[in-house]
Amino acid sequence: MRVLFYYRGIENLGVGYLMSMLKTNGHEIDLIFDPGFDDNLFLKAPKLEWLNRHEALLERAKAFNPDLVAIGALTNLWPFADQMARKLKAALGVPIIVGGHHAQALPDHVLGHPDVDYVAIGEGEIALLDLVNRMEAGEDTTTVPGIWAKQNGLAIRNPMAPLENDLDKLPFPEKQLWFEYGCFHDNLEVFTGRGCPFKCTFCNIHYQREIFKGSGNFLRKRSIANVIEELKVNLSKYDAKTVSVHDDNFTTNAKWVEEFCEAYRKEINLPWYCFGYPTTIKPRLVNAMKDANCMTVFMGVDSGSQEIRRDLMERPMSDELIYNAAQQIKDAGIGLQVSCIYGIPGETPKQMWETLDMVEKIQPTQSSAYVFYPFPKTKLYEKSVEMGYLDDEGQEKVRQGVSGYHHESILKHPHKELAETLAKTTPIYVRSPDAVKPVLRWMINNHYKRLALFLYVALIPITFPYLGLEGIKVTLKMAWKSLWRKVVPAEQEADQDPNRRLAA
Repeated sequence: MRVLFYYRGIENLGVGYLMSMLKTNGHEIDLIFDPGFDDNLFLKAPKLEWLNRHEALLERAKAFNPDLVAIGALTNLWPFADQMARKLKAALGVPIIVGGHHAQALPDHVLGHPDVDYVAIGEGEIALLDLVNRMEAGEDTTTVPGIWAKQNGLAIRNPMAPLENDLDKLPFPEKQLWFEYGCFHDNLEVFTGRGCPFKCTFCNIHYQREIFKGSGNFLRKRSIANVIEELKVNLSKYDAKTVSVHDDNFTTNAKWVEEFCEAYRKEINLPWYCFGYPTTIKPRLVNAMKDANCMTVFMGVDSGSQEIRRDLMERPMSDELIYNAAQQIKDAGIGLQVSCIYGIPGETPKQMWETLDMVEKIQPTQSSAYVFYPFPKTKLYEKSVEMGYLDDEGQEKVRQGVSGYHHESILKHPHKELAETLAKTTPIYVRSPDAVKPVLRWMINNHYKRLALFLYVALIPITFPYLGLEGIKVTLKMAWKSLWRKVVPAEQEADQDPNRRLAA
């Protein structure tokens, strides 16, 4: 079978796993990648829409002649997935399946799209392979566990598929197709496990744990040897200079991390980046990470208000614990990137300023800041509705995936302008000399959102000294690839070039 994947914005490891699962089992795959220059979920630039080259993508899709189209969609990517589903159905006339967090949270809504035939409601590797195998054999495709189907306009809701407890059984995620679109440059992304033990109310993890209950182990780690082997395979193909570990929380299992660090130091030793949770940060752990050349830990502060963290976010940790965790990372000689969220339902201006003050007191290497977005099915979404911050219009915006956590707030929040200004100013503020900070505070107090946005964009190389520069390189590379994009599908191009075929 020939399966065409569509994604937008950045490389997605989840989609990469789906592609490799099909490819390993004898099916043909291709990718049409939309760089999203007009709206990459960070910045909106409508005048750059022409660079996305949708017509060239559709020509490549038609040249590949797929039997099935698979679309990945986070909530804030759903508006673009919606549009592309219509275009692909009109151009190809083949079944379309949609997966990702939005489909998982709102399967009825996504399956209600006139051009969507299937929705993946859980982890997709086993379910998608089952679907494609059934299509190939001419068998019933409406009873696949983990996939909802549409038949004669009616939804057929199948139960969840079992989780794969042994992640080593999964093939390494596809990289070459992403590389050909310029989706990564110096940085190599990897997952070492799946799941998270914590229950932050703004995150999809807590409802995922509920829907996967009884399907297998939600928290899973790959073997260290398996992760190292993936890195070696990819480093033999791509000239990466750093590694990013994209687990939801890398530091949960201290014993595994320490053993991994020892193997990584001996066999890879490139600078690397990961996500950590404040309660899991311990001196022995961060020292092992530093010895293995860890360059940065991303740690969520989320709010400087203990009441907001405890009562609304379900992150019941003291200020002192957060300060201690941050200091341990810095004392180990590792860069620290903290993140925070502004515009939580019920949050006061005083509490927002407490967040900025906490970030300033921590003195991180860099900081990310977001405007709260009520992702569907999360507890904080329900709280937003209950407290009157998300009316019918706002709920419909969430269903449609309108806006995002880097854009404007969709809540009816009385202090949303302050939240939006703080979100753009915080990364600049923590990197600014003390003499400049009073000016930035004046700008925040006066809600100069546009000026904050301008400074945020202009100062990205300074405020995000590594990831910002990497993002600029990748964006330029994607733009160059987009301008010179070939219509011919990947496997036809490989057939014409024996060297490329062997490399792939």
